[in-house]
Amino acid sequence: MSDPCFLYGSHASYVTARTRSYLRKKGIPFVERLPAHPRFREHVRPTTGSHRIPQLEFPDGSVMQDSVAILDALEAIHPEPPVYPPGPRQQLVTRLFEVLIDGLLAKPAWHYRWNFMEQNYRFVGREFGRSFKPQGSDEDLDHYGRIIADRMEGKRESIGVTEAVFPALEAIYADALDLLEAHFTTTPYLFGGRPSVADFTLMGPLFGHLARDPHPATLMKLRAPRVFRWVEAMNSPEIQSPEFPDVPPEFAPDDVLPGQTRELLRLCLRDSGNDLPRCALLFNDWVADKTAWPAGSVVSKEADEPSVGSYETSLRGVPVRASAGLYPLWVHQRSLDWFASLDEADRAAGRDLMIACGGEALLDIRLDRRLTRVENRIALG
Repeated sequence: MSDPCFLYGSHASYVTARTRSYLRKKGIPFVERLPAHPRFREHVRPTTGSHRIPQLEFPDGSVMQDSVAILDALEAIHPEPPVYPPGPRQQLVTRLFEVLIDGLLAKPAWHYRWNFMEQNYRFVGREFGRSFKPQGSDEDLDHYGRIIADRMEGKRESIGVTEAVFPALEAIYADALDLLEAHFTTTPYLFGGRPSVADFTLMGPLFGHLARDPHPATLMKLRAPRVFRWVEAMNSPEIQSPEFPDVPPEFAPDDVLPGQTRELLRLCLRDSGNDLPRCALLFNDWVADKTAWPAGSVVSKEADEPSVGSYETSLRGVPVRASAGLYPLWVHQRSLDWFASLDEADRAAGRDLMIACGGEALLDIRLDRRLTRVENRIALG
């Protein structure tokens, strides 16, 4: 067995869930540690300059922060078994889901955690408290948990989760559960018998918040028990699910989108598909007078995920003010690069699919400056 990596994260963390599940399903040896571990304070955080989780320490002592960057780095080292389907249409949707699933479910996950404090806080607050003081008393855990809760409350305005939008967020969660419940009745993973990048992305909202926090977890178990079972299975190292012994551990053949995957794409596009084009327009306006900024210029040394303004939109008919964040654009840029590398026939097939689903605008996004990451911050390329 090769030397292990060390994953620094938390079970209450949205994005740690992606990386943990990926490491398990890929069979990459790792040891999980909390941010309270001395090594995090002495080596990991000073190395990356970031307090954010997840962070992964590689066997050689190098450290990386950000779940997407970690997965890209590990895929270059461990390409087998693959986590991107071979079919061009399948892979296009898989890559788009890296942004669209968060666009669909991040706000409902936030809502169901922080707007149901009476039902959730005793569990959630102490979960976060253990990240700081794993063996502390309940009073210790409540103290540290409150720090996190106050930090999250401060984000309420910036993410646009107002009381007026609560019914829309709850309707989105219900629709997503119903689609996924139907899908996991017939299909083990989003693209067949093997987990993809999209499955790991889906673990962020589903495991980190919606399947563990008391209130939304109860809703999931009662409304969509197969989805809850999928969440459990995604935290095991086995690929083949016991519920599907006859489904080979491979992606669906012939570049088909199995089960309800196409309908999940439609749902994502309906409720979050306009965000990326709007953000791209605001970014291009913002960067127009930054010609003197050299490549590698960090956009903001203060903001972990900087934005370049905000815009008015609506969520199921409810007016919402949204932030034009650059992190989703950086993630999506990777998909655009991949799509541009395809031959003409495969690009045409992908475009036809997106036209049929109402998402062609995502393929036409053009950024006037590339985005990159420098010292774990979004920067101009």
